[in-house]
Amino acid sequence: MMDSTLRIRLLLAMQTALLGRIIPNIRAVSCGVVGGDIKIKVIFDGAVSDLGREMIDEVGSEVASHFEDANVDVECVRMDVPQKIRDKALDWYVYLRKE
Repeated sequence: MMDSTLRIRLLLAMQTALLGRIIPNIRAVSCGVVGGDIKIKVIFDGAVSDLGREMIDEVGSEVASHFEDANVDVECVRMDVPQKIRDKALDWYVYLRKE
């Protein structure tokens, strides 16, 4: 079982990193810890633009700055509406668009 302090630190780091970086075609952002490494998954509606990818890379960098001993892996996935995203997310949602 994961240490609740780590979970809280990760969720707060994600929330801070996402401020001002959610663009209209982002459907969901989730995160988790796998084997001591941090995973971030961003689900897009439509093509992932260069701007979108750049903004999400910035999120990953900011989250990494909070966790010196962990690798941070960011994955951008295209899943257009009406595809279901519920079973594609990682452990915790930090953003979920109303659809």
